[in-house]
Amino acid sequence: MNRINFILFMVVVLMALAVVNAQHRSRVLFIDLQKERDYALQLHNEWNELQIQQGSLTSSKRIEEGAIQELQMHSPLPGKIKLIVSSASSDQGVP
Repeated sequence: MNRINFILFMVVVLMALAVVNAQHRSRVLFIDLQKERDYALQLHNEWNELQIQQGSLTSSKRIEEGAIQELQMHSPLPGKIKLIVSSASSDQGVP
């Protein structure tokens, strides 16, 4: 009887250690999951900021301002604009 009690006691101790180990691993994995969720949220926010920045950088007003300031370009005077009509476009019914 003494031997069976000792074996059962050892099984209970081993199971208790297994439960503690499983709980610890579960907590570690949960912490890692939270870190990854935070990182995904950070990347999502950064993506949104980059999209807003791209939208502002590609606006026609900003491009026009850059052309005027950095390249000293300007719109031509109305008398200097000439419309060229190619023969290919007139064949297709486009004036």
